[in-house]
Amino acid sequence: MNEKVFEVGGVELHVDKRNFGSDGGPSVRVYGEADGKDIQLLRFDCFRKDPHYHYDPSGKNDQRHLDKAKVPDSIAWTIEQLGENLVEMIQTAGYRSVAENVDQAAVVQVLHEVESLMRDET
Repeated sequence: MNEKVFEVGGVELHVDKRNFGSDGGPSVRVYGEADGKDIQLLRFDCFRKDPHYHYDPSGKNDQRHLDKAKVPDSIAWTIEQLGENLVEMIQTAGYRSVAENVDQAAVVQVLHEVESLMRDET
């Protein structure tokens, strides 16, 4: 899949497929502008073997692994986080000024299409 970018609600959602060694799958990278620079704030890697997400992947790169027993559908989990917890997650990543300008309702409007693209890649 070619990368598709959604500019919505004060952030950009970049949806594509990533491969890392023998693992891979659909991915969503969340970008926002901080201090005049385009920064990757969050990344959700819905990999087949090791689904995980990152806070501030280009900076502190705080990576969190998903327990497949508790989160059997990492795509659904990712869509839920983007729809309900995006502002809080951006704050946790260390970008309060970006989070303050996020329109969560606007982001929700594109999540059906984001999920469709991600599921086409599984």
